[in-house]
Amino acid sequence: MQNQSNLIIENNVLNWEYKFGIKFSMPSNCIIYFEKENNIALNKYIRSNYDELRDKFSKHNFNLIFAPLLTNTINDLDKVVEYFLPQLTYYEIPQKVKNQYGELMFAKGLNKGIDDFGAVFPEEEFTPSSYNYSDILKLIDYKGNFNSGFILYNNVVGVSDAFYEKNSEIDFSSFFKEFEDYLAEISNLEYDAMIANIPPIVDLTEKLDEEAAQIVNDLKEKLAALTDSGQLLFIVPILKDLLDKQTEKIDFKSISKITIDKQNKILLPYFKKEVELSHLTKSVYFLFLKHPEGINLKELENFKKELLTIYISVSNQLDHDKMVKSIDDVVNLETKAIYTHLSRIKSAFYKIMDASHASHYIISGNGEENRKVLFNTNAIDWYVYDPIDDYEL
Repeated sequence: MQNQSNLIIENNVLNWEYKFGIKFSMPSNCIIYFEKENNIALNKYIRSNYDELRDKFSKHNFNLIFAPLLTNTINDLDKVVEYFLPQLTYYEIPQKVKNQYGELMFAKGLNKGIDDFGAVFPEEEFTPSSYNYSDILKLIDYKGNFNSGFILYNNVVGVSDAFYEKNSEIDFSSFFKEFEDYLAEISNLEYDAMIANIPPIVDLTEKLDEEAAQIVNDLKEKLAALTDSGQLLFIVPILKDLLDKQTEKIDFKSISKITIDKQNKILLPYFKKEVELSHLTKSVYFLFLKHPEGINLKELENFKKELLTIYISVSNQLDHDKMVKSIDDVVNLETKAIYTHLSRIKSAFYKIMDASHASHYIISGNGEENRKVLFNTNAIDWYVYDPIDDYEL
């Protein structure tokens, strides 16, 4: 425990391990106010100066979260949860989270409305209503001794006894000034460490198409908004409670098997998802699924016969010459058509799940080198494709 004139800092008293997906871990820039006992004076000060404090902290890239003032919600919360944790779809957990979260936010909004009567009819003895932080403290397994304080990613900041002794009127200005200085100090240290450890960015597959990129960006923005607003703090305990009831059923390290049905639909039953592709792009994907060892694109011409066979079995086209021309374009690297199809495959998966899950299914690789699907193709339930090896071009 470190002591400064106005601050007390506890280290190693938090456990942020949620055990169900890194995408739902609280980021390092959050500062969360909490209390075990109602600290009326500190509560009043934060309420009265909330916007100013948020602005000051944000200059050092920190986001102040004060639970009593959080009442917003988003309509497609279930889509956000489903996208980043697709394993939960099978158990209808995203929708359950949305329903319980909506009920919680409604109750909070109602309480806040009642509490705000004090602003309309001010009374000398008016005090802000208390808030139950037990779910948050239980979630992060707080092991410190503070009755109230501010949770950062790796420590907790509290108000020192020395501060209370010096401030009989309980003006927290000097406390927050020192708090801000402390944030500036650790912000600079963390930024230097981050710059020193940034790995090079390598895009192993083709870029997403415009529609997929928009979907991905939209969902990432919604998750960021949930995090920045502090609403993630309310979602995670609900999510954890629901998952605790399904502990034996859900394996968060697992991925869905692939089922290809008689209509050539690509299904991920564990995620309750269908991967939608055009007939030609689907045929390219099937070719790579048939070759788990990988295919060097420079040798794609050698797979022309097999790819045409697959395309005939998948497509509903009747124009044979047109189909042959399409396959010729795909296997000819000069047309760059193959890269378009690889991009479309990547986009199709990225539209329905986060990259951490999609990476198992897309055709990975770079340039003209060996391309392959990382998924264990022996786990595919394939009901339709039966190659016609003696088909003559």
